[in-house]
Amino acid sequence: MAVRTLYFDESGFTKYNLLDPSQPIFAIASADIVEGQAREILLDSFPRYRGAEFKFSNIWGSNSRAGLLRFAAHLESLQDLAFIYMADKRFTVLTKIVDFLIEPYVTDGGYDFYADGFCWKYANYIHFGLTQFAPPELLDALLRHYQTFNRNPTPDGLATLQVRLSMMAATTEDRVKIFLEQMALGAALFERYHSLENFHGSDEFQTTTMLAIVSHWRQHYPEDFAVIHDDSSNFLRSREMWGKITSVNVPPQLHRSGDGSFVEYPLRVISTTAMDSKDSPSIQFCDLLAGLAAKHFSPRTEGDDRVFMDQVIEAGLKHITYNGIRPDVIFTDRIPPRRLDGPDVVDQMTDVIFGSHSQNS
Repeated sequence: MAVRTLYFDESGFTKYNLLDPSQPIFAIASADIVEGQAREILLDSFPRYRGAEFKFSNIWGSNSRAGLLRFAAHLESLQDLAFIYMADKRFTVLTKIVDFLIEPYVTDGGYDFYADGFCWKYANYIHFGLTQFAPPELLDALLRHYQTFNRNPTPDGLATLQVRLSMMAATTEDRVKIFLEQMALGAALFERYHSLENFHGSDEFQTTTMLAIVSHWRQHYPEDFAVIHDDSSNFLRSREMWGKITSVNVPPQLHRSGDGSFVEYPLRVISTTAMDSKDSPSIQFCDLLAGLAAKHFSPRTEGDDRVFMDQVIEAGLKHITYNGIRPDVIFTDRIPPRRLDGPDVVDQMTDVIFGSHSQNS
């Protein structure tokens, strides 16, 4: 089987401070582009740039910024060879609240919380309610209180979270009260479904973002994949889990993603290599793509910066496919979700991780 090399780089990572107001968007860009072609594009786009490597953070605020328009003009011809996945960090925290506080007891009641993308659509529903029918400080407080527990998951912290959620539910608008009540119930039942001793928080999303990107490529190409990423990336803190999920030894199966789509397993990542971005024009190409995505989706991009970003989009960035975790007005058309028939997506992924491990041991 031929091997397709995929390059990756990221923008907007603030460790696990997902509520950092200065960096609200995290993005990873991937590209199937050879080093020579990437080098030619970068040199053509920024002929006067003299940095050690082409980095978005250096280019954006410099005299070389106009080169991003020339860079974007190359993208139409590469639209099938690049893909971006972004995450609105605040909305990501909200989806984690739904995942860890509401999903367990709904699934325990016999419903498939992930079927047809129910979890994501329900998170959209909650976000819409909290932003349209409640003061903005309510969502801020919800995210902050959950993150306080998430960073230090102790019995006292869990009890405090449950009390705070109950108080918020009791004092909020009727149209959003039910969401807070569901979360408060999830906090009260938390130890029925999770071990506090083994709960290490829910802030990890780099690895899941990488998996979402590889899943995109798997849906489009049959080859094995060699992954090359910037060695400054933090996602391989989960190297063991990454290796198990992407192993060629995972039994063939169709795995349902959280958005309701299906991905063929094994993902067949035959190698994952860290490389110094200074030595890889292809990684630098991804750095620029990720930086543009993070800048575009950020609500902090305003005024002249927004005007310029609109020009970059029209110049060619609009041709690049993207997906991600961000609030939308796509809502579920059925509450409760459909009845559970077989293992849900979490159980399926657990089987992928531990089932393949047991086969290899």
